[in-house]
Amino acid sequence: MDATHPADVRHVPFDGASHGANGLTWSQARFRHMMLDRPEGRHVYVPLHLSLPEDLRPGIDATLRCLRTVLIRHDALRTTYGVNAAGDPVQTVAAAGALPVEIWPVPETGAAGVHRYLYEGMREKLFTLDAFPLRAALFTDGDTVRRVALLFSPITLDDWGLSLVKEELLALLRSGDAPLTPHPWQPAQQYAWEQSPEGRRRSESAMAYWRRQLSLPAPPLFSDHDGAAPSDSHGFHETVFESPAVLRASREVAVRYRTSIYTVLTAAVLAALSARSSTSHHHFGTYVHNRFAPRSRTMVGPLSQSVTVGVEVGGKSFGDVVGATAQALLPAYRNAAYDLGALDALRERLREERGEPAAPRLFLNLTNSKADSTVPASGTGEPMEELVARSHFRRIAEPVAGWTDLYLGIRPYADYTGFFARGDGRAVSRPVVETLLRGIETLLVVEAAGRRLTPADVRAIAGT
Repeated sequence: MDATHPADVRHVPFDGASHGANGLTWSQARFRHMMLDRPEGRHVYVPLHLSLPEDLRPGIDATLRCLRTVLIRHDALRTTYGVNAAGDPVQTVAAAGALPVEIWPVPETGAAGVHRYLYEGMREKLFTLDAFPLRAALFTDGDTVRRVALLFSPITLDDWGLSLVKEELLALLRSGDAPLTPHPWQPAQQYAWEQSPEGRRRSESAMAYWRRQLSLPAPPLFSDHDGAAPSDSHGFHETVFESPAVLRASREVAVRYRTSIYTVLTAAVLAALSARSSTSHHHFGTYVHNRFAPRSRTMVGPLSQSVTVGVEVGGKSFGDVVGATAQALLPAYRNAAYDLGALDALRERLREERGEPAAPRLFLNLTNSKADSTVPASGTGEPMEELVARSHFRRIAEPVAGWTDLYLGIRPYADYTGFFARGDGRAVSRPVVETLLRGIETLLVVEAAGRRLTPADVRAIAGT
């Protein structure tokens, strides 16, 4: 930043907003657990940098009014967390208060200067559960706002909620009277549904799915690795791979097989891994946005939860791997909303019955944003290099030695698909990961060209 102090600090009041106290939703409980039991989890902040387009140049006052509208619409942006007299976790929505907003001149370095402040200055003080969950700064040229930087506590929202904030704020900046979705779903309503008979049945059904998944074996992904960790680090290594070819090819293959791009990308990862290791069954973890009910698509609070998936890929053509992946992901999506306490109890019962359940050695993090909200120019997504260097995406990519062998973050952008791989050096080397990513790219490009890869083709392309 060129300046060392903001030129001004304005306050956005929200007197008269809805308020109340409730228990935590299932997803909030997951993030609370992370923030309390994993101190580094408090670093998993959620950033939003809006670079306003040339035709959108609002004044400071107009921008603050738009922020106020969004702040009042969504209870999660005014929620703090604590415990009640009985020691039970609670969320408390503030009815009144004010959000401080720093006003800075646009730095000479432009986006790089804003990123530096967003990812360093604004997060210098870590978020705690009882802290206000949002920090804000405007970057101006005179009285004209050019860039908006927002930083959210990790328990406040997920990628989908971040997309909603971005979309609503941009719509309001274009027109203060923009028609927004009336009566957005709130975390208190989600909590009430989860505690209802319907919600409890949903969680109980998910436990039946989890019992099956926790019984699956989790063999090493890279059985040919010598087990030697890099001597110059903590054992983890990172690889960034950006591929326009993967973006084009995954779209074409998804259309051919009438499935989603994310299914195709997942299938390509599994096919490439199987070609290297001859493993016929893959057991991996992933995040699910849980936004299938129309009402949930309007909620800014977190809903995403993790789920494990088992896919049989042995002896299959690439097209059949895509089909098997789609069939495995559908029940995973249906069972990704659950009570974390119920899952912990299930794990404990399984430990008593048969020992420690196997943990998946692969974790795939495909974006949970809304489909049209991952373009870097729109403000939500940063280019992969920036994302790895500074953002929350890296902070949650922390494999546990001897548990997660490989973490893969995959995000389609406007011009390329970005891969962020973080491997445990005790299980896989960086060159192997680089070769794996190139194999994924080649599989998709050749399949998209119409070759319809056989099992032998898959092994020949990705098996070295």
